[in-house]
Amino acid sequence: MKKIFLPAFLLICFGASAQTKKPLTHDVYDGWKSIGERLISNDGQFVVYTINAQEGDGELVIQSADNQYKKTIARGYGAVITEDSRHVIFKIKPFYQDTRQAKIKKKKPDEMPKDSIGIIELGKDAVIKIARVKSFKSPEKGFGYLAYQMEKPEPDTTKKARKPAVVDSAKMNIDMLVKLADSIIRRSVDSIKGNVTKEELIKISSKAAKEIIKKGKDELLVEENDWTDAEGDDVPGGGASAEGTDLVVRNMADGKVKTFKLVAEYLFDKKGNRLLIETTKAAKDSNSVAYVLLYTPASGKTDTLMRNFNDGKNFAFDEEGMQLAFVAERDSSKKALQKFYKLWYYAAGQDSAKMIAEKNTVGMQLGFTISENATPSFSKDGKKLFF
Repeated sequence: MKKIFLPAFLLICFGASAQTKKPLTHDVYDGWKSIGERLISNDGQFVVYTINAQEGDGELVIQSADNQYKKTIARGYGAVITEDSRHVIFKIKPFYQDTRQAKIKKKKPDEMPKDSIGIIELGKDAVIKIARVKSFKSPEKGFGYLAYQMEKPEPDTTKKARKPAVVDSAKMNIDMLVKLADSIIRRSVDSIKGNVTKEELIKISSKAAKEIIKKGKDELLVEENDWTDAEGDDVPGGGASAEGTDLVVRNMADGKVKTFKLVAEYLFDKKGNRLLIETTKAAKDSNSVAYVLLYTPASGKTDTLMRNFNDGKNFAFDEEGMQLAFVAERDSSKKALQKFYKLWYYAAGQDSAKMIAEKNTVGMQLGFTISENATPSFSKDGKKLFF
């Protein structure tokens, strides 16, 4: 009897459980979560991981290995634990709904919600948050400093639009051209009257008028291309998008910062002893020039490695941070169809970077040049440079 009763009892329990269990439908997918990034501090005392939602806002979790400490950061991601196991630096996304609505409204990239970054000392609750940060970098094998690049400043909406005034001016110029054309044609007709047929006279007059009006419209297009928008930014193609933004270097020990203007690219050497900084020209200053700088955070010293070039890229340090290589182009005009890059090299103690290879260097194959699409690299012992 006991053998029959036990299976019957289990069947009844299972049936009751099945009736109360929520059915699995497509609606539940958006609520599913998954573990994303996973990090462990070098001293093994802390773990960092993200919990990602299928749709919506995720979170970053910082937790001690003994479960005595836990900190959750809403919308945190892209975390880095510093080499000394003391700090966590991470990015913070805007709210999911804010980004979604901005995309629905088809806002321009500059108008989209921007990321922030957060800095937290492990084991503590205080979080330092910095808004509108494009990117950040910390040394791969060192600690003590953090560099982060800001987004472009938000446009000043108090500035007045100049566009209507320029349009009115251009239209006035065209009206003047039309009147002038009419006057010239009338005088020309009087001077040749009787020497040509009426049909020829009409044809010549029409052709002259069309030519003058066409040139007037071309003038209008030229002035339109010189407009600046209501926020004072340059029009597309005017170089504003290539202008760099502020780079902030933060001392993690005391919180002091140093700011570099117009930065396009930056790179720590592995040990964090030096920071490479490339700046751009100022879009509204025709006399400004671009620079390649080398900043030493510990001493606060900044050296100029190169100035007055068109484009520099693919910067690479050697293992010890004592040598640097990159490619740059400084001779071509902006509209040149083909630009020839050269290989530049710097070693500690030099006054500036030196050009060591280009398309005419002995050993370069005929018809070949330095590629701007690959990053140079040093051998482990620093004695060879590959490009």
